[in-house]
Amino acid sequence: MDIIFIGFISIILVFSLFQAIRFYKHYKNTFYTVLFSNYFEFFYRYHFKQNASTSNWLKQEFGFHKILYNSIVDKNGNATQTYITLLCNHGVFVIRDMLSFGNFNGNSNDHSWFIHRKKNQESKTFKIPNPQINLKKHIHYQEKQLQLTCDGIIAFPQTSDFSKAKSDYSMLHYGDVISYIKQQPIKYSNDQILIAFNRISKK
Repeated sequence: MDIIFIGFISIILVFSLFQAIRFYKHYKNTFYTVLFSNYFEFFYRYHFKQNASTSNWLKQEFGFHKILYNSIVDKNGNATQTYITLLCNHGVFVIRDMLSFGNFNGNSNDHSWFIHRKKNQESKTFKIPNPQINLKKHIHYQEKQLQLTCDGIIAFPQTSDFSKAKSDYSMLHYGDVISYIKQQPIKYSNDQILIAFNRISKK
């Protein structure tokens, strides 16, 4: 009986380890690295608890808070845009995770932006939709759902350079987002945050 039990536990552990390794690509080099203390917390909340609406790290930084996740996918099911909505006493912040690295170039009223990358002395340029356009749409959507005013943030990986890009929304490196939010004045109470969060989570 003990051997069967040990074997069963071993299978669960091996399967969990496999899932953790496979899932790491969804965490590495994304804004999720800023939201959680480490990958193990992220994986535990997302995979085991199936509830990543709170974070130990953000609780330490903000106190009461809630997190919402939204993605826009293409016809093949691949995420083309990722949004994180953070609700805390300092406000509600709709964050567009840019994910891509490189040098960004574009203006707030441009239809498209450009990303320049240099690798092994070879330069490549990619055209992407202006992130402000869809961020604005998503902010309006979240404001309607939450019934609270939202602020927009475009978040870039630490290695990205967006000095030649302009937007009507705040543009920040991943590592600067939390400190930026903490500098904002208190705007909503815990009750307002919870009521707004429940409007979406219970649908």
